[in-house]
Amino acid sequence: MEEKVKDILEKVKLSATAAGEFAASTAEAAGKRASEVVEVTKLNLQIFDLGNEISALYKQIGELVYKAHDDADADTGSIEEWLILIDEKKSAIEEIKQRILAFKHSKKCPNPECGRDCEKSDAFCPKCGTQL
Repeated sequence: MEEKVKDILEKVKLSATAAGEFAASTAEAAGKRASEVVEVTKLNLQIFDLGNEISALYKQIGELVYKAHDDADADTGSIEEWLILIDEKKSAIEEIKQRILAFKHSKKCPNPECGRDCEKSDAFCPKCGTQL
């Protein structure tokens, strides 16, 4: 009888160890995913801020165009500078969108010695072979 109890306790111990390891890996994956979500959120906030800055520039350009319509001698020299700023901000938005896409289409190898960016569809790291 004592041998059966030892076997049962050993099986319980192995099951608990496996469950603990699984919980740890799940928590680690959730932590990594949470950090990705935080980064994407930060990038989206940057896009939002740049969009607001572009809107403000549009408003300034519109006011200046109306002043030029109302007063032929109005100085409209800053319109070109504002248009350049808008182009720069739109370019920055596109770069940020590409960074967001990179988060959505790639994942890091969990091997601390490797850490390579892999495709989301990869089952194994192409560099070191670690299961993803």
